[in-house]
Amino acid sequence: LNMTTLSQIESYLTVRNPHGPVEFKEKGSRFISNLFPVTDADHCSRIITEQRKTFYDCTHVCSAFIIGEGKEDIFRYNDDGEPSGSAGLPFYHEIKGASLFNVLVTVIRYYGGVKLGTGGLTRAYGQSAKMVINTASPQRIYRMQSFQVVFPYNFTGEIMQLCERHGLEVISQEYLQNDIVSKLDIPVAKID
Repeated sequence: LNMTTLSQIESYLTVRNPHGPVEFKEKGSRFISNLFPVTDADHCSRIITEQRKTFYDCTHVCSAFIIGEGKEDIFRYNDDGEPSGSAGLPFYHEIKGASLFNVLVTVIRYYGGVKLGTGGLTRAYGQSAKMVINTASPQRIYRMQSFQVVFPYNFTGEIMQLCERHGLEVISQEYLQNDIVSKLDIPVAKID
C-alpha cells in the first residue's frame, strides 16, 4: 500500500503523444491497441467514441485509463461485452505496471471465428496492451505549484537568477509603481 500523499508526489510518468496502432493476432482474432495521453474522463470518452467510429466494423472496443498526477484520481476499465475482467482489467494492470498516469489504452478486437475462452482473452488483451505501452517513451512530469512574489525593482536581477538556478518558471509579471508582482510556478520538490 502506497501511503504517499499528493503533496509528497514530486513527479509522475505519462506520454506526450499517442502511440499505436500495434496489431496482435491470436487464433484468427485481430487485436489493435493504442495508447493516448488524456486529461480527464470526458477526454477518454471522446477518444473511445472516435475509436468506435474509426473501427465501426470491429467486434469490441475495450479500454482502461488512469487519470491523476502521481496517484489515481480516476480510473476505469471497460470490457465492451467481453467476459467480465478479461479485457479492461488487464489493460489497467499494464498501465499500473508501467507507472503511467493520464493515459488511456484502447484495444479493438476483430473476432476471428475461434473462441479464446476467458483465460485466452485475458492473455491476448493483456499482451496487446503491453505491446503498445512498450512502444512508448514515458515522459517525467514535475508537479508545480503557483506562488506570487512581490519585490522592489532593484531586486529583479537577484530574483531572476534565483528563478533560473532553481528551475522556477515565471508565468506572469505585473509592474506596479515601486514593485514587481511575479507569478511563479515552483516544482513541488523545491517549495521549502
